[in-house]
Amino acid sequence: MFKRTVLAMAISSAPFAVQAAQSAEDLQKQIDILAQEIESLKETGSSTSPLDKLSIGGYGEIHYNNYTERDKNDQIDAHRFVLYFGYDYNEKVRFFSEFELEHSLAGDGKPGEVELEQAYIQIDTTANTKLTLGQFLVPVGILNETHEPDTFYGVERNNLESKIVPATWWEAGAMFSQDLGGGLTYDIAGHSGLNMFQAGGTPNKIRSGRQKVAEANGNKGAMTGRVRYAGIPGLDVAASVQYQQDVFQAEPGFDTVSGVLVEAHARYSIAGATFTVQHAEWEFDDAIGVEAAEEQSGLMAEVSYKLTEKFGVFARHTELDWNDGGADAENTERTDSTAGVNYWIVPRVALKADYTDVHYDNDGKDNDADDNVSVGIGWSF
Repeated sequence: MFKRTVLAMAISSAPFAVQAAQSAEDLQKQIDILAQEIESLKETGSSTSPLDKLSIGGYGEIHYNNYTERDKNDQIDAHRFVLYFGYDYNEKVRFFSEFELEHSLAGDGKPGEVELEQAYIQIDTTANTKLTLGQFLVPVGILNETHEPDTFYGVERNNLESKIVPATWWEAGAMFSQDLGGGLTYDIAGHSGLNMFQAGGTPNKIRSGRQKVAEANGNKGAMTGRVRYAGIPGLDVAASVQYQQDVFQAEPGFDTVSGVLVEAHARYSIAGATFTVQHAEWEFDDAIGVEAAEEQSGLMAEVSYKLTEKFGVFARHTELDWNDGGADAENTERTDSTAGVNYWIVPRVALKADYTDVHYDNDGKDNDADDNVSVGIGWSF
């Protein structure tokens, strides 16, 4: 009797046992599926698409210039259109490039140029040092490395950083940079040099001497060093020295003309006001007996005030001399007095307008040259 009862109970409970076993099996399958999905999510989260490592940016500016004194046509110009492309290989190695179209059209008989201004690899060698290899902007001046139009006052870049420091100025080579802490940094670069020979045989036109790393003559190179301090809020002070082995890029066995550029600037911002002073000076060694400019120099002072978040005003005074000691002493000293406004439509888009009173000093006589009224729009992204 007892055996029959146990057997009956076992038979009657068998379907429930089978169902329980099946439920446990299904539950385990679901657990396994969930575990696989979790692992898949982990792998997806840890992997990065190549597009995530790519960065794109750029800037542009369009100008209208009205010349009221000199016999010169008014001009409307799509001055610059620039694209940045960068790529982070990992946390320590990155690539950056800058590609520019100037004056809207390039080619035979066209006013513009297509230029590769930057293309370099940057490596973080330690937590506070980095090595830059390739084609980069020379660490001199205020505007040469940061020249997006929404970051400075005035429609055109000031003449000190156009004629004396020929911004935008890039060379190819290697640069070592270190952050010493407390706002103190330095850069040391060895790179390609200028070639004044293509500017007429005398070192009178620094800007025309830029080779732009376009099959550049590499007989002689150059070195640049900069020290910068920004350890006090609102203050930025820097000094640069550059040595050119030969601004003529003479072939071996020929005499050379070396050059030294010294540039220093200080900028201080407080309560919406910014005060800037800058000095730059070239000295050339006239070793080949050519009557060339022994010195070229410039001094700039600027005051700006941001009345609101969107609206700012400025005044700037610039003095230049690009032929001190040269054979032609006429029209070599220039003074620019500029005043104008910036209006930021949004933080990185600026409308600009300014007026510049220009004077040339010809053998001590002050001569009006041209008054320039300019209007423009600039943006970066």
